[in-house]
Amino acid sequence: MDVDDILRSLGKYGRFQVWQFIYHQLCQPSIAYPVLIYVFIGESLVHQRVLHIYLCCSKHQQCDVIIKINQSGKVLEEKVPCPNGYEFSGPETTASEWGLVCGSESLGSLTTTVAVFGQMVGAGLFTALADKYGRLLICYTNFIAMSACYVIAAVVPWFSVFTILRFFTGVFSQGIGLTMVTLSLEIFPAESRGLVNFLGSITWALALSSTALIAYLLREFSWRYTMLASGLVGIHSLATRWILQESPRWLIANRKYEEAREWIKRAAKWNKKDASNILADLELIIARNEMKVIASSHPDGSTLNKTTGVNSADDATERKEESEKLVCNNDDSNHEQIEKGLESMDKEENLTILDIFRHRQLLIASLLMWIIWFVNGLAYYGIFLTSGTMSGNMYLNFFLNGIVEIPSVFLFMFTIDRYGRKATCVMFHVIAGLCLCASALLMYLSDTPVANGFVQALTFAGKFGISGSYLTIFLYTPEIYPTNLRVIGTGLASLASRIAGMISPYAGMFGTYIPWGPGVVFGSLAVLVNILFLWLPETTGKELPNTLDDLNKFFETKDKKK
Repeated sequence: MDVDDILRSLGKYGRFQVWQFIYHQLCQPSIAYPVLIYVFIGESLVHQRVLHIYLCCSKHQQCDVIIKINQSGKVLEEKVPCPNGYEFSGPETTASEWGLVCGSESLGSLTTTVAVFGQMVGAGLFTALADKYGRLLICYTNFIAMSACYVIAAVVPWFSVFTILRFFTGVFSQGIGLTMVTLSLEIFPAESRGLVNFLGSITWALALSSTALIAYLLREFSWRYTMLASGLVGIHSLATRWILQESPRWLIANRKYEEAREWIKRAAKWNKKDASNILADLELIIARNEMKVIASSHPDGSTLNKTTGVNSADDATERKEESEKLVCNNDDSNHEQIEKGLESMDKEENLTILDIFRHRQLLIASLLMWIIWFVNGLAYYGIFLTSGTMSGNMYLNFFLNGIVEIPSVFLFMFTIDRYGRKATCVMFHVIAGLCLCASALLMYLSDTPVANGFVQALTFAGKFGISGSYLTIFLYTPEIYPTNLRVIGTGLASLASRIAGMISPYAGMFGTYIPWGPGVVFGSLAVLVNILFLWLPETTGKELPNTLDDLNKFFETKDKKK
């Protein structure tokens, strides 16, 4: 008997869980906006220079002018900055308000780098807090704080404060994003998680695309209205505390049994189920958990009180008597289930992050996965952030970059179990690499409208590939770590992606100078990274490793196949 059995008894897709999941998805747009909104509010390609007497020597949208000086029949040319500043056309952007062009253009990209750095901080901080204090508390407090940062950033007159708010927006977006994903997974049984991931990925693609919709509708207004609208999308965060429910798994794992009983009663009422039998199942789980506490006690039956540092034998005795009473009230088959749960618990090891660096196989696998995540993050965010430099309509380009993720989800679902994790990821990387390199080559060779159309199509195909590979490594990475290193292992891999995300904003600047440059970099790395899969094990159809010995068997199997 486990939590999955309770969720099945309540109905795998009961109305209570489904409505909770729908609300999770309605929160996705607010999570998607922090990094990518700058594509629109910081757009700097609309400025024109006021060059006065040097106008005849200049070209539109250049940062410098060339002065020709005739000295004794010898003509000298000197490049100097525009002497009379800049004049901007179109609605106000952050670039026009704070002069983030030419020599200061990198400051605009810096705000996105700062937001991604904030996401790194949030991912490390709030995942730990969510495990300690619960998903619900972290979720709604971060949601309110993130929405407030959006709104305040829309009105502050100082660039420095705006940048600081971008950092905190990134921090809080990860607090809500990671806990919301966890909540979505923890209210459904194991066999439903594939569908949950599938629907969540589609919602994420739609949320990304909605960024372009908001920016397009407000394109004739100042960037501040776009920023304000992005914040007001999350106005419902003020009611999140009463809409969302805590994860039943977290409640049970943290021995908040009375709250878990209330959760079951509420869900059973919504789903029109009999709560009494389900509550009886909960008592079995409580008994198993109490037996685990006793099993981890000192040999004399006492436990260590964490707050006082002394043994509390009386508490252990009370828990033992209570658990024995609960177990005796159930049949032998349930008792066997509890014993099996204890046996599986005994297999798990006490591991720390240092063990990743102590064990050769684990370190090799981690290093390879970090490189793969880095390449994916660089290409994924880089393609989005270079939407403004692509030919055609910037809003449509961004919208299509988001929508193209949806067909990649369908192909992912079709191939992931049939052909395995490694083959699926390699396939997506090859698609991304070849298409992005082909688009860069075509951009270099021709600048006709027809050629530009093909360039855009190939870029979208590359985005399709990199999105599919991202889905695959999200599933694959946790499967190569033992149980007690699974979360931290996946977190470190995600950190590599965030580092790439901090670099990716400068891809747009790179693209303004060498239009085909980003495609070559992203495409080449996507193809080359496939070599790394030769040293990684296949995990499809295999039980998740509980210990380092289990992980070593993965590699032994891979080596034998060679």
